[in-house]
Amino acid sequence: MTQKPHQSENLKADVDRLLRLLDKEPSLKGQHNIAAIKTSRDKAIAPRFEIVFAGTYSAGKSMLINALLGQDLLYSSTGHATGIECYIEYAKSSGEERVELTFLSVSEVREEVNDRSKTLKLQSVDITQEGAIEKLRQQCKKITGEHKGSGKTDQEDEADGLLALLDGFEANRKYIESKNNTYGMEDLGLSNKNAHDYARRGINSAVLKRIKYYCHYPLLEDGNVLVDLPGIDAPVQRDAKLTYRKVEDTKTSAVIYVMKADQEGETETAEKELTRVIRENPGIGDRVFYVFNRIDKTWRDPKLKQELDDLIRENFSNTRREIHETSALLGFWASQLKNTSESDRWGLDSIFQAETSKGSEGVEKTPSFVLEFLDYCDSDKLPVDKFTDIVRRKTQSKNEQYLEIINLYKTRIIEQLLQDSGIQEFSNAITRYLTEEKRPELFANLASDISELCNDLRESYLEDRRQWKEKPANIAEITEQDLAQVDKEVWEIGEEFYRQIEEEIQRLVMDTCEDFKQDFNNLHQKMQDNLTELIENFSILDTFANTCRNYRHVTAPLVAVLGQAFYDIANGLENILVKESEILITSFFQRLIKRVRKQKYHRQLGNLLLGDDCEIVQELQDIQKKVIDGVKVLASAECVFYIIESPDLYDYKDSVWLYQFRETLQEASNSRDVKRMVEAEASIRQLLEIDFQAKFKQTIEVDFGLKIIKMLNEYLLSMAESKRQLIWQQSACARANKLQAIEKDAQAKIDERSRKLGEVEVKISDYNQAVAGINNCLEAMKLDDYKLPTIPEDNSSTTPDFIDVNSVESNNIPPESTSSFDSEKDSSATQNYSETNPVESDDSPEPGASANQLARPNYQAAQSESSKKLERGQLVGGKVIKVTPDVVVVDLDGTVGLLHISNVSGGFVESLPALFEEDQLIKAMIVTLDDGKRRISLSTKVLENSKGEILEDMELVMANAEGRVPTARNKLPKP
Repeated sequence: MTQKPHQSENLKADVDRLLRLLDKEPSLKGQHNIAAIKTSRDKAIAPRFEIVFAGTYSAGKSMLINALLGQDLLYSSTGHATGIECYIEYAKSSGEERVELTFLSVSEVREEVNDRSKTLKLQSVDITQEGAIEKLRQQCKKITGEHKGSGKTDQEDEADGLLALLDGFEANRKYIESKNNTYGMEDLGLSNKNAHDYARRGINSAVLKRIKYYCHYPLLEDGNVLVDLPGIDAPVQRDAKLTYRKVEDTKTSAVIYVMKADQEGETETAEKELTRVIRENPGIGDRVFYVFNRIDKTWRDPKLKQELDDLIRENFSNTRREIHETSALLGFWASQLKNTSESDRWGLDSIFQAETSKGSEGVEKTPSFVLEFLDYCDSDKLPVDKFTDIVRRKTQSKNEQYLEIINLYKTRIIEQLLQDSGIQEFSNAITRYLTEEKRPELFANLASDISELCNDLRESYLEDRRQWKEKPANIAEITEQDLAQVDKEVWEIGEEFYRQIEEEIQRLVMDTCEDFKQDFNNLHQKMQDNLTELIENFSILDTFANTCRNYRHVTAPLVAVLGQAFYDIANGLENILVKESEILITSFFQRLIKRVRKQKYHRQLGNLLLGDDCEIVQELQDIQKKVIDGVKVLASAECVFYIIESPDLYDYKDSVWLYQFRETLQEASNSRDVKRMVEAEASIRQLLEIDFQAKFKQTIEVDFGLKIIKMLNEYLLSMAESKRQLIWQQSACARANKLQAIEKDAQAKIDERSRKLGEVEVKISDYNQAVAGINNCLEAMKLDDYKLPTIPEDNSSTTPDFIDVNSVESNNIPPESTSSFDSEKDSSATQNYSETNPVESDDSPEPGASANQLARPNYQAAQSESSKKLERGQLVGGKVIKVTPDVVVVDLDGTVGLLHISNVSGGFVESLPALFEEDQLIKAMIVTLDDGKRRISLSTKVLENSKGEILEDMELVMANAEGRVPTARNKLPKP
């Protein structure tokens, strides 16, 4: 028997500690099935392990338990006996064996009486009323007495069950009506054996609700409890629901699912529902043992056997546990026959005596086992020629045939029957599981359920520790790091501003700026409306008068009237195009300025430069004016060409309007009367509409919009580049502005670092204590493969300013991302920054220089002669000269490179000495160069195509390193 280890006394507290730690990590919430972990925890530590025998009404669950225990303990028959809950628990000694009986209450008996009466179509009665029971009894006897012939009908069985219930109620009424309806055998004045017999008696079992047997069986040690429940298709619905409730209860630990082998190849509806309920109970998990009982029914029916094999193959081939095929009745009684002999007629006068009592005709009855045994002898399991004559002999009774076969073969046939029944194999499997496999399996399940949780907590704590350890630990380093961050922030602000302007222009080019499209559509519509209005308002006489006025004469050439119309319409269109273009540009810049002001970088820039935004907004407003002026010029130039008629105007040789216009001009010329031209007014309007619509379409749909976008592109991108350069040149000013605040916050950051590291170490300590407790249990159960990972102690310390390669230790080298400070005093640090500021140098590029030409402040220190040929993002090869727990020191042809453990792989690196060794040749990418610190930081992590690839196949990564350079450079952190 594998007992629960004493180390498990604190298992609940250890698991709960891990769950509390998980609850404190917001990033891990919702990623783990807490309910499943708690269920596994409770199963591992529970003193009680309930194994429920579940199945259909007549599957043979009770007999299977008897066979498992090797004792005729449980009673099973038709009627209400199947409605009893039976619990078989452990008694420490045979002297402590006992039985507890719980009777139905009066209301429960009344409810069942009414249910059975309804099934029999009898009138319901109140059993507590005088004469009611007798009246109902007579009705039941009438049903059972009317039947003729052999066998019983379902109605007779139901009537017999109701009679037993009524008789049991009367015989045990004082117990049923008592407030406390649970009694020990001593309360009933019964011995242990008599209590068993009492419970098995039909009238008593009919009114019993629950029986608890306390037996001294080794199988029941370690809290094992066998539970026998009513069939899931029991005649009384309440009994069936009881089984489902028990199987749904997470306190149920395992199920022995008993099915009938002779169910003709189809699982019943109730069995399918039971399967579903079992699978949904996390308390059971995969601890389900499937048993097909009554296998003896298939021994004489090959078709039935084939259907069973097909059923098992189709529905149960993927189950983890072995499928058992048993004959509980034959197997159990075969085991009992070992204790019989010829002297008691092989059990007929002892273990079967209750069934062989002579009936009213003085004929000895045949036990059910004897009938099943004779069928066994007449089946294919045994040689036909040896037993057929005896079994089919008409001159002998069944008991005589049984005795003849047993006397002939004695224990040989008993042993064969026991083997064929499958009971011994089933019993061995269940016993082995409960006594040897159960406890380790429960602990292994718990370890499996919490292993992912532990891995996530471990990675989270290691990452938190690493991040806080990498933060600077003194004021000088913090000042250096924060000032470097200011430089980086200034650079990013310039980049983000330029990027936003680029995106704004791109949206215009790709026609995805909805606001601009809407404004341009408005311009289009205003132009169209204006053109329509100008043509509709065209008048020959008014135009003639304007022509005369313009040239200071009282008359004018008739053709000049048409020219004046072109002038008037072109001028009108020019006015509206200029006006609407100004509105278009004004709206665009208003939106652009508003969006710029809302950007985070704009607020950052004002914060760094004390309210100064490098005149970004002012510059945009200035550009707005320039663009408006330019667009006005564009509009005017566009409309100049409106005055000249389109060549297409003269292609209409056969046009009616052209013919009419020519005739009208000729008549007006002959008569010298301009009023005659009024007759051609409609034709002239048609002419003007055809001509101006074509030119208008070319302007709006092709030329004008593209010219505006091109102008915006030229002005804005040029301004954006200029501002980017100007912003980058403000690093020194930004550093000076932020220095005082940085120095003020430095101590607070140091305190925060210490506090956070302390919090992380407390969490790690709690984690390690909990895991150690769980691992002790796993070790005690010999489950070393399931042990959970612990977190190593952190022995690192701060980093010295200068590194001696010969004295490199793991606690002296920080990761690449950790900064260090060269100067001894904070003030000198600021001075160094100012002195190296490229903006103040004579060699600084002028504003407007490209991004590649402008030196970005403090991103690349001056390098020594030995490392001038190296640069950030370069793939280098070198030889390992030293390996510490946290750092690999690499000789790069005379220059020292440091590969920190955090830059080795994206996966968890447990040990550098396990990955690297001295004189090993490796390739890595340069992450940072700091010649003032004599440090070159390396990374192999950026060369990985997948997380942890270095750990899995370093040789492949090294071999393909050159081909991975472009991708690796993109992974480098921004300087």
